[in-house]
Amino acid sequence: MLPVNLKRHLLETATLVAAAVLCALVSNALAPRDGKLALVGSYPNATTVPTPAPTAGPVRIAIPEDSSKPPPSLPFSEKSAPAAASPPATGRPSPSDLLERFPPHPDKPFVEVSGAEVALLHASRALVLDARRTKVYEEGHIAGAKSVSVWEGDVDTKVLALLNEGRDLAAPVVLYCSGGDCEDSHLLAQKLFGAGFNNVRVYKDGWPDWQKRHGASATGPEK
Repeated sequence: MLPVNLKRHLLETATLVAAAVLCALVSNALAPRDGKLALVGSYPNATTVPTPAPTAGPVRIAIPEDSSKPPPSLPFSEKSAPAAASPPATGRPSPSDLLERFPPHPDKPFVEVSGAEVALLHASRALVLDARRTKVYEEGHIAGAKSVSVWEGDVDTKVLALLNEGRDLAAPVVLYCSGGDCEDSHLLAQKLFGAGFNNVRVYKDGWPDWQKRHGASATGPEK
């Protein structure tokens, strides 16, 4: 049998550990949005690599057309853009051309892309996600980008919301952060891959490179 003093010591230790865990959970729940710690999410594809099923033809991406507005033009010069298939008369690649240029990669979480490739994807209205903290995002971001900070407590909720929108998981998705040594976009790519997205493109040079290229930008929250 354990000595009385040892039993008392173990009981006091267990009580202190339980109290510390409870205080940490309460503090995280009451913390501001950009101060919350992200809890572990649950994704349907987190531990397995999806096997692409054979299809009778190319996967199609649904790109909304707005005939009341002229198509956006590339924000960079033709010299900086990579060679690609000839775009249709609308000024944007067709869905099949876009998939041929940026095919899905179900065997790995992400593929890094250059600023010129991001310009093409942005002009084609591909989904763009900003992995930086919300406060930094609102100070300036790629026009049309959604804020999905990998360090904020609602990151899993936002990822699952994207999944529940019924998006084509084979369509290209662009992620970016602050460039250089910033790994936020790579961490977010892992989460998206776990949720089933298999065509994630990480803009390694990120926001600083986009500014240097004078790409379309915006401030504040996106509506």
